Amino acid sequence: MHVKQRWTNVTIVTPEGQRPNELLVQNDRIAGIVTAETPVGDDWERIDGKGAILFPGMIDLLQHGFGEHLYCDVDPGAVAANSQVMLRHGVTGFLPAIPCLPPASMEGVLSRLAAQCGDAKGARALGVHSEGPCFGSPGAHNPENIVAPSVELAERMLAATGGMLKAVTVAPEREGAEAFIGVMKRAGVSVHLGHSLARPEDLPRYVAWGVDAVTHMYNVMPTYPPGNMGVHVVSLTDALLAEPTLALGLICDGIHVDPQLVKLLAQLPADRVFLETDAMKYAGTPGRTFEFYPGYVVTSAPGKAVRDSQGGLCGSSLAPDEAMRNYLAFSGADLVRTAHATSLVPARLLGMESEIGSLARGKRADFCVLDPATLAVKATYVGGECLYGSV
Repeated sequence: MHVKQRWTNVTIVTPEGQRPNELLVQNDRIAGIVTAETPVGDDWERIDGKGAILFPGMIDLLQHGFGEHLYCDVDPGAVAANSQVMLRHGVTGFLPAIPCLPPASMEGVLSRLAAQCGDAKGARALGVHSEGPCFGSPGAHNPENIVAPSVELAERMLAATGGMLKAVTVAPEREGAEAFIGVMKRAGVSVHLGHSLARPEDLPRYVAWGVDAVTHMYNVMPTYPPGNMGVHVVSLTDALLAEPTLALGLICDGIHVDPQLVKLLAQLPADRVFLETDAMKYAGTPGRTFEFYPGYVVTSAPGKAVRDSQGGLCGSSLAPDEAMRNYLAFSGADLVRTAHATSLVPARLLGMESEIGSLARGKRADFCVLDPATLAVKATYVGGECLYGSV
């Protein structure tokens, strides 16, 4: 594909600010962000953005399903189909995820899901996220499938995915976790604390082992009552906030996390927060009832949450662009900070920030075109090619 595009009449969201400049795209890369007076050759196609906002392609690091598919079912073509659907939501990269699965079937599911990532022709399927199976608290996952972490388990998970395991959620207080995390980190996997009963005072030790992120901050995390003198007792979430190198994943539907807490998180440094949907089957649809695992029936509601018959949460039915707009509304953050949360921080956790995650010279031309009034996604470009919509 030979592309030479010059985007005019746009606002470009970069890590440093919103810039009323022009974007140069050559083939699949950003060739520059320039002023209107910058000369280029006559062979550059001029694209009038009509006042639109160019926003870095969003990256969802935790997505159990979307539309008609639950990834752990490994329906043929599921990842390929959803890679096309994701384009409507401004997504240019995502990690299909599995929950805690029966030990006998987990490796086979991981292997088949990893193989499907290569079939994605829309948004990039960047690898697989294994949410579990080494938990301290099951949440909505099947408690029968929780196992202890070990070197052997880590090696089997890595072998099953053939280098495509990019993130794993683990409770680091489990015996054997240090060695498990060590194997994962040496393989370049991002290790996320989640479904954990960790004691707050142990957090620095776990971070030193290589924990670099947190799965769905505030969800499935213990809090403690005040002490006898009425003094606030430091909780796990307090300790997570206090660790300056931890990136905190956020399900921004206004249900999993109260909007006031979203506002609190938005006051941290920009590299501390990232948005993840934890989306389930039927996200992005009118919603239906389905089995998350045998005997556990849940119901999806559009743009909100997936709940069981008791009202318990089981992931979201949130689309990434909805999460982006919610974050802006709840937090009071601007588009620059929001782009860190939707794109740059996820790219950094994957070790891919030199390639994707922001609009900068030399990076892949992955971006979405937003309506300046509504922030609705008008078009999505992957590697300089328009794969959804129009300007």
